[in-house]
This record gives sequence, structure tokens and C-alpha cells, in this order.
Amino acid sequence: MKKLLTPIAFVLALIPVFLSFACTPSNPRVIVESDTYVVINVVDSVEENTTLADYMISLNNDIFAIENGMVVSINGIENALDWSSCWMLYTTDEENSNPAWSVEYNGKIYGSANLGAESLVVKTGESYIWYYQNL
Repeated sequence: MKKLLTPIAFVLALIPVFLSFACTPSNPRVIVESDTYVVINVVDSVEENTTLADYMISLNNDIFAIENGMVVSINGIENALDWSSCWMLYTTDEENSNPAWSVEYNGKIYGSANLGAESLVVKTGESYIWYYQNL
């Protein structure tokens, strides 16, 4: 009987470990790398013509402040009034970016987005980076 209880106890002890990995998304939608570096991954199917601003709003994540279609604040950090510092948008979507201005994240190059969040249509499988920069 003791020989049977030890393997059962071991298996029962491992169940919470396996469940914690199974419940952790492998590609979370929003990754806050720092106060000034936020990654958005579009991992779900999205309706046709969903803009990045619409997608960000649908995440129900209170770190984004969007007013009149314009991202004005992320993580409580606002664009400077004189635009000397502001949130810049980069993406892996090669059709909608310019690699002449880029950032690197996890070994991937993200080109500067050709459009703003209110116009840029998101694509499933693509990622978008908001990076607060001093201009």
C-alpha cells in the first residue's frame, strides 16, 4: 500500500505545476516590458477592418488612453504637449511599416508604422510596439 501512495502523492503534487503552465498564454496580448515599452500581439481572429485603436479598446486594458482616435497616454505617460516626447508605433506588419526607422524586440525587427492607431488595420499574427521616445 505504501508503494502505491508514493507515486500517487508525486503525481498529485505535479498537477498544479502542469495546470499553471497550461493556463498561462504562450503569447499574451499585451506585454508591458517597461513604463515606456509596450507590445501588443494580435493572437485572436479579428473582424475585418479592425483598427489598432479599436483592438486596444477591445482588450479592456486600462493602460491605454485614446481620445478622438489618438493615443494620448500609455501606462499613465502622456505625449508631451510640444511633441518633444511621444509614443511611437512600430509593427511586424511589413506591408504597413517602414524599416528605415525600426526597433528590435526579441530578435525581430519592427518597422515604424505607416499609419496611426486609428487608421492601421490589425492582422492576426502581427505584433505592434508602442515605444515612448524623445524626439
